[in-house]
Amino acid sequence: DAAGDPMRARGFTLVELIVIIAVIGILAAAVTPAVFQQVMDSRVRATQDEERTLSGGMVGDQTQSRFGFVGDIGRLPNTLSELRQSDGLPNYTTATTRGIGMGWRGPYVNDGTSSGDYLTDAFGRNYVLNSGQIRSAGPDGTLNNADDIVYPPSAPTTTGNVTATVKTISGGKTVVDPAGYRIDLYYASNGAELTVQDVAAPFSFASVPMGIHAIYVVKTANPGAGNVVAQDTIVIRPGSTTAVELWF
Repeated sequence: DAAGDPMRARGFTLVELIVIIAVIGILAAAVTPAVFQQVMDSRVRATQDEERTLSGGMVGDQTQSRFGFVGDIGRLPNTLSELRQSDGLPNYTTATTRGIGMGWRGPYVNDGTSSGDYLTDAFGRNYVLNSGQIRSAGPDGTLNNADDIVYPPSAPTTTGNVTATVKTISGGKTVVDPAGYRIDLYYASNGAELTVQDVAAPFSFASVPMGIHAIYVVKTANPGAGNVVAQDTIVIRPGSTTAVELWF
């Protein structure tokens, strides 16, 4: 028993305790930086993932012809909160030309585990939104330096161009861009339908918001001025030119 074992009875000496404490301190000093770095790395990854999700809410998945907030509203959000709240934007509707939906139909992102989570990075700091780029101050908490976490790497392009050609058959021959017609293009502007016109060939439209839009050929000369003689639905992809032929 303990009474018969002098080594067990005496416990640790002061020197032994000092040695044990020193060893624990050395181990803690070696482990703590690695644990801290793992925590920082996991927060960086979480912030990167959330930024990609937020960006997807803004511009959608173009490979699937989904254009997110921009496709519905016609512009990038002014604030991240617009991805969760309409903030006075028109509600989504298909009571439009050719029934193409537009207007706010969010939320475009989930709110997270508590209200407002999507507004802050994994370090608990507010994101900064600028022209579609989402910026986190990163681990050091200081904006605009090397450890910032930014997505996408450059401001996204959200507009494209349209060129339209009007064609008809007359006297057994194809007539290209006959006189007496105009092109009407319909798309969302701040969530409401906007009509822009080009009244003479060559018909072209620049900086059209990405998404699905309607396009009409309208007669301008009598008889029949104002009649729609051809129409189509087109898809505008950012940074590209959509060429459409409209026959009547």
